[in-house]
Amino acid sequence: MKPIFLIGMFTLALSGPVFAQERIFEEPYWTKKPVIEALGRAQLEVPPNRASFSVEFRETSVKSETAMQTAVERARIAYDVIKKIAGDAARVTSSVSVEPYYKQYRDRDGDRIENERADKVDGYAAEASLSVTMLDVGKAGEARAAALALGPEQSSRMRVFLERTAEINRKAYEAAAQDAAMRAKSSAKAAGAVLGQLLVLQEGNGPCLGQWTSQPGRVVDQYGRAPRRAMAAPMADSEVVVFTGQRKNGKTITITQADIDALNVPSDMVPQTVTARVCAVYAIGN
Repeated sequence: MKPIFLIGMFTLALSGPVFAQERIFEEPYWTKKPVIEALGRAQLEVPPNRASFSVEFRETSVKSETAMQTAVERARIAYDVIKKIAGDAARVTSSVSVEPYYKQYRDRDGDRIENERADKVDGYAAEASLSVTMLDVGKAGEARAAALALGPEQSSRMRVFLERTAEINRKAYEAAAQDAAMRAKSSAKAAGAVLGQLLVLQEGNGPCLGQWTSQPGRVVDQYGRAPRRAMAAPMADSEVVVFTGQRKNGKTITITQADIDALNVPSDMVPQTVTARVCAVYAIGN
């Protein structure tokens, strides 16, 4: 029995220090000296810098290639018109689709039904569409009006929006950092303290000081959530010809400034809001 007792005591002696190490944690730096935490906020109003719209041209024919060629020809003219108005300020993407339509008959109830059999194809409907993103909002109205002057079968509404560029994000961040500095100064003054040097500045909602805990740490974003794993020109005279072209059938297409003005509905550029937040920690001076 004596050897068994000694072995048990030796085992407890080894397990004791290991258990104690799991409960040790380091004291955060911000408990060693007084600090002020400030959350900086910025909300900027900036004009929209992008606009988008789309137009669709539809044609029918007994032959699919004829329907597609005619629809594409009309869309190509629209592309040339848009580029004539906006140049590189217009990014245009195109798509073409074609589908058959069938002979119809009436059932016993008198309802019209298509006979969707390969030998009952009555013709083909082709659609050529242009999706336009304008980098210059000032030219968006004229570019869209010029495309509408060609008589597309369908067009979307004009969408004006803000694309947050790196420059816009930097301006918002700088404004938030300035707001954090002013809040820290106000806090120190109200507390009768002297504001010291900046210790921490991070982008996001904070808190910069974090939470003091004995649990294992984890990486979180600014919202306190664990990150997900990765998955795979000035107005011209109304009679001036803006664009002229000729279709394969010999028909001349002409668009004047008057045609554009008649379809260019004015619209206010509503300011867009850009927000940013930072968290700052300042030391308390002597």
